[in-house]
Amino acid sequence: MVTQTERDYFQTLFRQLDGDGDGKIAQVDLDQLVQTTLMRSGAVPGSERWRRITGLGNRLWDDLRAGLDTDEDGTVSAREFVTAYRRPEFLERTAIPFEVAVLEMSDEDGDGKVSVTEWLAWHQAKGVPFPEALKEFSEADADGDG
Repeated sequence: MVTQTERDYFQTLFRQLDGDGDGKIAQVDLDQLVQTTLMRSGAVPGSERWRRITGLGNRLWDDLRAGLDTDEDGTVSAREFVTAYRRPEFLERTAIPFEVAVLEMSDEDGDGKVSVTEWLAWHQAKGVPFPEALKEFSEADADGDG
């Protein structure tokens, strides 16, 4: 059973990945998100960081589709997406490494921490509305140190 908190989280994440808003995630949605985020972060095309994030984005797509695209339409529905994100092996192998790598890109001053300013810039690059990004930061900043 999915809790309301999980449902809200999955809906937010799904909307972020569904670039064209058609209710399904396609490879082009993830490719667009990855490339836009890389460009906005100032990553140089072909650089190590660019290749690393692109590779992790490709793995995210491959792992989302593997065994989950049950209707074999080349897209991932919200239901298929939730199924993937509820599998510990998907989270450990794919989702968490991708998010951590993208999050590390947002640490612009290289201090090993992500400030609220860096967090908001990162979320803006992903197309997340400001109020939603600020709310997520407050939830992620467990000790409240900003």
